[in-house]
Amino acid sequence: MKKVLRFLVPLVALACIVLVDQLTKNLIVSHLYEGEEVKILGDALVLTYVQNRGMAWGMLQNGQIIFSILTPLAIGFITFLYLRTPWEPEYRPIRIAEVMLVGGAIGNLIDRIFRFEEGTGSLFHGYVVDMIYVKAIKFPVFNVADIFVTLSFVLILFLLLLVYDEDEFNRCFNLPGTKLESKKKETEEGETETIKEESAGEKKEDLQE
Repeated sequence: MKKVLRFLVPLVALACIVLVDQLTKNLIVSHLYEGEEVKILGDALVLTYVQNRGMAWGMLQNGQIIFSILTPLAIGFITFLYLRTPWEPEYRPIRIAEVMLVGGAIGNLIDRIFRFEEGTGSLFHGYVVDMIYVKAIKFPVFNVADIFVTLSFVLILFLLLLVYDEDEFNRCFNLPGTKLESKKKETEEGETETIKEESAGEKKEDLQE
């Protein structure tokens, strides 16, 4: 049952992230026209509708096909790292960050593949819907998926740089040279030596008899 939950819980969390992201985007598209603004906190924070044909925060415009290729590769790589991350409680935060990162990436990937205007685009040439604008500091418009991606990066960097020591860092991805592997090797060597000694002792007793 525990093994089932190990994979079921992150899959449900992943689905929730993608669902919330796509739901907020569809609401914006359905209720606002491009460029329209709705005040949330006066002129400091507004909801708007922006068609982003680049990456997060509006960078590298018109690179949809590149992002449509690179994003699945990144998702596959993060999933690979997730499967290699130990299941001990101390590594739960980094697993959460990996799930958030994949969820955010999938949310924006869906847009790039399927969200395009009829007659003006095609599959893998779509735009990402951005809607949250911190107008007070003129911060680039972003969406829910961007929030999860950014939070996951911040959390991963915080854990790897300030929380985990070198051995724990290596264990995050099961890299060689960890204390666990060393202990395992020492244990195996110790067991081998014990077997050799017992075998030598038995032979010596046989000779004495």
